[in-house]
Amino acid sequence: MAETDPRSRRVVVPGVRWLRFPRRLEAEYREYQCLEAVDSFRVNAFYILVLYLLLVTGIYALAPEDVRGLWLGTYIWVGIIVMLAGILAQFRALDRYFPVYAGAGSFLAVMLSMAIPGFLEEPGSIQLANVSVIYALVIVYAMVGLRFPVAALVCWAGGLLGWGIAEQFGRGIDWQVAHRTYTGISLLGMFLCYTEEVRGRLLFFNQRQLVRQQQRTQSLAERLHRLSREDSLTGLANRRYFDEALDREWRRCQRERQPLTVMLVDVDLFKSYNDHYGHLQGDECLRALADELRRYSRRGGDLVARFGGEEFVLLYPGVDETEAARLASRLCRTVRALGLTHAHNPPSGEVTISVGVAVTMPMENRSAIKLLDAADQALYQAKQSGRDSWRLYEPPPTVRLVRENGVRKDD
Repeated sequence: MAETDPRSRRVVVPGVRWLRFPRRLEAEYREYQCLEAVDSFRVNAFYILVLYLLLVTGIYALAPEDVRGLWLGTYIWVGIIVMLAGILAQFRALDRYFPVYAGAGSFLAVMLSMAIPGFLEEPGSIQLANVSVIYALVIVYAMVGLRFPVAALVCWAGGLLGWGIAEQFGRGIDWQVAHRTYTGISLLGMFLCYTEEVRGRLLFFNQRQLVRQQQRTQSLAERLHRLSREDSLTGLANRRYFDEALDREWRRCQRERQPLTVMLVDVDLFKSYNDHYGHLQGDECLRALADELRRYSRRGGDLVARFGGEEFVLLYPGVDETEAARLASRLCRTVRALGLTHAHNPPSGEVTISVGVAVTMPMENRSAIKLLDAADQALYQAKQSGRDSWRLYEPPPTVRLVRENGVRKDD
């Protein structure tokens, strides 16, 4: 199966076995690993120090009295290194430098641990001192949190330098003991550190893929949500979104006792425009008008939407009749000023619009649908009056029926 095919594994997780992702991914991993390591070390430093104290006190109790002072005077520096590294780890501004100071501290700790046995004479003390080498290597490989190449480098380089110091300035190293401590633990520690980094890289890669998949899913969901509410031709809100907004603003204006204005905009003689210039040019005309109408939606609740075909609708909560009349008049002038040629729209010969305006105070005994219908009636009146104009809807006068001598009369 594809899931168990090693070749597909190498494709899915590139370079994980060689501890080397592609360049950009490797940079992301190192930043991630550094932050994870320093977060762990802030806690681990305490346990490392506890282990160090147990080691020191244990060896101090078992060591001969004549070497206890030498032991404490040399090995105490390992504890100082651990304490300094732990203190530096508490400063988050230094997180990016964690591999530097943790690597340097690990190098010095291994070097001292390796060199100390070369300055002791009593065989029992030498064996006890070699135990410190095991402690140091286990801590560096398993608890500090360095990447495998760095951990291997500091342990082997520190060990070799410690061996050189012991050979040059001390009594030398007993290699039979060193191979059973330093070499064996180094190989075991390298294996454990390597497998831990492979696991960490796989975890990082899978988390990264999961996050990217979630981001793609969220982006797709947002795009679908936007497309479901956006007119694909003009980029304005579509009829569905307008209906939702109208219902929402109606209820809000009803609560706040504010007027609500709806304007229906229709392009004059647009069928003739399409027949003469073609549908592609007609689409360009609608886009140009949409860009201009979009400027009339600047407040929070304002909305400009494509109502269908060559019709647009504008929603203005909190706008009364006086302001609505001013906006409608300016809207007609703005479209006329665009100067879009329309040979079949006499007498101007340019694209013009007709606007129907309806204003009401939302109440329980009224409905948003009736407001929209009122704007449509006002638009019809604007069309009948010669186009390139606007009309404010005015309800018909109240008719009172009176019966006089059995005859119904209008009052």
